[in-house]
Amino acid sequence: MADTGKKSKQVKNWAFKIFFISLLLASVVSVVAEYFTQGLSIFAAFFILILIVGIGVVADIVGVAFATCDQQPFIAMSAKRIPNARAALDMLKKADIVSNFCNDVIGDICGIVSGAAGAAIALKVVSEVGTDGRAWMDSAIAIGLSSLIAATTVAGKAMGKSFAMKKNREIVSMIGSVVVFFKGKDKV
Repeated sequence: MADTGKKSKQVKNWAFKIFFISLLLASVVSVVAEYFTQGLSIFAAFFILILIVGIGVVADIVGVAFATCDQQPFIAMSAKRIPNARAALDMLKKADIVSNFCNDVIGDICGIVSGAAGAAIALKVVSEVGTDGRAWMDSAIAIGLSSLIAATTVAGKAMGKSFAMKKNREIVSMIGSVVVFFKGKDKV
């Protein structure tokens, strides 16, 4: 019974932390996206939008890979003192947190920010193309762009999930290598 209470408290603490992390990340990403799309051409703004959608898809791939990966191969590699395996194993032991952060925090923030960036781009298109105040044309551009963003995001994540489930071990190992690169072998 004491274990259940401790786990429940950890979940509540994680939810509280993730609220503030999400708030901060969403604010930063929104400001950066707004700043970059404001003074850019339509094509450059589209590039930023594609980058945001791509980050969301990649984050989803990483989250699914951690959620579906078996720890056993990394336990064996870690016993052989392979640095990226040890880093990967440490993250796999917290796969629920890694998956939540990647899928829900980064992925959802990218989805929301890409929608906001799409709205800003739609306004830019309407002002540059000049729809002569025809509301239906303004709406068609906004609806078309938001639909395209949603479809691209969903299709990218669908393909990414399948890929992540098939290649979860390789993805987790690669993320372990990235962690070792940034932290250094001695700190993992």
